[in-house]
Amino acid sequence: MLSAQDTVFVLWCRLTGNDPTDFGDDEREAFLARPQVIELGRTPYHLLLDAGIRVARRGSLPLEHWLQAVHSSHTISA
Repeated sequence: MLSAQDTVFVLWCRLTGNDPTDFGDDEREAFLARPQVIELGRTPYHLLLDAGIRVARRGSLPLEHWLQAVHSSHTISA
């Protein structure tokens, strides 16, 4: 089973068209250590996926934009 941060990484890769195996251990660890990844990892998967789909553009998904979209989803659904 994947950790919450690993789930964020794999989903980010899928949404941006990247192969997770193309990343070296150092790159993966640096990605997982970002504060946005930790916060995104606390988000229910369906909200994470929906927000990611909404903000991913042409192979790009900045973590800051993804997190902002997640926060918008929480505000709308609250």
